[in-house]
Amino acid sequence: MKTIKILALLLLIASTTGAQTVNEGQNFRQSINMCPLGIGFGIFSFNYEYMLNEHHGVVFRLDYEAIPDSYTDANIESDGKAVVLNYRYHFSGKLESIYVGAYGRHRIYTGEGKINSTNFNFDINETTIGLNVGKRWVWDSGFNINFTLGYGYSFKEKNQSLSSTAIDGAIKGFEEEYDFIDAFLGEFSIGYAF
Repeated sequence: MKTIKILALLLLIASTTGAQTVNEGQNFRQSINMCPLGIGFGIFSFNYEYMLNEHHGVVFRLDYEAIPDSYTDANIESDGKAVVLNYRYHFSGKLESIYVGAYGRHRIYTGEGKINSTNFNFDINETTIGLNVGKRWVWDSGFNINFTLGYGYSFKEKNQSLSSTAIDGAIKGFEEEYDFIDAFLGEFSIGYAF
């Protein structure tokens, strides 16, 4: 919930600063962006959008999550990796636009922990299919800000090396405590359009 509040605040700030409109002669067709706020959460996110024509864009995004080991008593060392493919329909017929879209995301969380002198490891595979809406502001220089919110339906599969009441509880606690394992898709990114 904190993440949504931060993203909403940043959207408000970005909209009040007023991005310059793109000159009619400039026609940005591509953008490379990164999420600077995610770094504070240990999430490193980079994406590339390509406009297929005036209204249709495709986005390829890579995420890496460095997850702190403080989510359970088992001190689980873990990380997450994700690939996102996103289609966007741009209403204004250019990169600077309000858009709606659909996305598919595949994430893999891997972890290792130790509880009651027993080492264990696990992985959680999550695939999400969802819808999103957003807005990109583009300055004449190519600098741009993008804001996206989306939500979908997730399918999860969990594999673990060992099973016991304590280990199962530690992994379940990790899943419940780590806020980013859900079907939510968010982006507040800055980048360069060209």
